Amino acid sequence: MPANQLLLYPADPDFIPLDATALCTYLQDIGLAGTAFEHRGDIRYLAGDRFLQLITFLGCSPAIEFVPPQDTAERDTATDSGAFCHIRLSLSAGKPVFRANRQLPPPRCPACRKPAADWQESRRDNQWTCRQCGFDGRVYDLDFRRHGGFARTFVEIWGIYPSEAVPVDALMDALKTFSGCDWKYIYVCD
Repeated sequence: MPANQLLLYPADPDFIPLDATALCTYLQDIGLAGTAFEHRGDIRYLAGDRFLQLITFLGCSPAIEFVPPQDTAERDTATDSGAFCHIRLSLSAGKPVFRANRQLPPPRCPACRKPAADWQESRRDNQWTCRQCGFDGRVYDLDFRRHGGFARTFVEIWGIYPSEAVPVDALMDALKTFSGCDWKYIYVCD
């Protein structure tokens, strides 16, 4: 079953923490992540005590569940579907991974802002040239407008519907302090 997620990721697609545990501890220290729990051999985290100060929910009354079911089977199902808000760190040992929503509109050229319908042809070698303005760059440089992005490090916040919540500047600044580079965010359902 697809699960809605808000993904935070470094603007430098090649950034990966030297120590993944240090990033998880940092997320707990700033209050985004709380208590760790195991799910099918993977470590996840409940929302931390400052979660609601670091993530702003939009709209008049979002329905967000923070407490997982007590029953193990029910908790596993709820974790898989993102039925309650929790956090997972996803790291790629190899090249940057592309994460996107299923209905991905064409990204835009960073120079002329025209749609880049041919961008997928460049995914293998990572080089891309705009057919409209001649901009030469990496496919990572394209603007996917919160629908997709490339990275080796993703902080997945499960149970967040597209455009339902946004990270506050303080969170993005804290992630920049940790990594030394700016961070971005996207919404996915995968």
